[in-house]
Amino acid sequence: MARRPRLFAAGLLYHVIVRGNQRQKTFLSDQDYRAYLDRLAKYRERYGYSVHACCLMPNHVHLLLESSDQPLAKLMQGLQQSYSQYFNMSHSKVGHVFQGRYKAIICAQDEYLLELVRYIHLNPVRAGMVKAPDRYRYSGHQAYVESKAGDIIDPGKVLKLIGGRAGYQRFVRDGMADGHKEEYYEVEDQRFLGADGFGDRVQGRADATKKVPSKRSIEAIVKQLAKELGVSVDAVRSRERGWVISKARTMIAYVMARRLGYELKEVASYLHRDMATVGTLVSRLYDRMQSDGGFLKRIDGLSKTVES
Repeated sequence: MARRPRLFAAGLLYHVIVRGNQRQKTFLSDQDYRAYLDRLAKYRERYGYSVHACCLMPNHVHLLLESSDQPLAKLMQGLQQSYSQYFNMSHSKVGHVFQGRYKAIICAQDEYLLELVRYIHLNPVRAGMVKAPDRYRYSGHQAYVESKAGDIIDPGKVLKLIGGRAGYQRFVRDGMADGHKEEYYEVEDQRFLGADGFGDRVQGRADATKKVPSKRSIEAIVKQLAKELGVSVDAVRSRERGWVISKARTMIAYVMARRLGYELKEVASYLHRDMATVGTLVSRLYDRMQSDGGFLKRIDGLSKTVES
């Protein structure tokens, strides 16, 4: 079945699952776990997301995120690319660290917020890695035990719903014997976890709030990006294939399509290229960013310039 397009609206609850490429380990040392958590804190703050739960397992990651007015793709692209670049450089590797497209399940908050916080934080217990979640260092469980907001998790919302720290600890203890819950993954239309009609309501909400990622015209955005890169808009839109112009054109296309959310066909049309060519350039730049920190840093800088 073809994969469905991502849906976005502010205030949605996403259960995000990221797996290692070919099920390989994505964390080989304590430093790796810390590097991912540091980046999660950075991008969570940059895009204004709330993290209700997280758990880093050796070859996959679970995140429970509540969206701001910024698309989930922005946070995840920055987080995944930044960590991939760090991992490849640290371990002298090349290629993809994570397995293709991450899964992002939109969940009904009233029914699943508390359940998923517990389920995610008990992942290491179900896997037989520890006997109690308190013994696992790479999850958000401790923020709830300490009832203290940190760089990643602010437990206030959940603790208020569940009766404070003591209520949370009782709730987690009650779920210690639970096994894997396939119902959390068997979702409607590959995207929704909720009662009948939940997906339709989310779709309607997303359609009602859908807008062009920037009120500024595509011409204005490209003009600003070209200026930052020291090239002219005319050169970027020309048939010139010199390295400087080609690199600038590719970086502009990447920021427009991957960071700002413009449709690839719209970007390709403006640049006087066919969609397949632009898609290939964007994909190749993504691959290059996995191992070249300079490209990733430059893309982050360009994105911040036009997002501000």
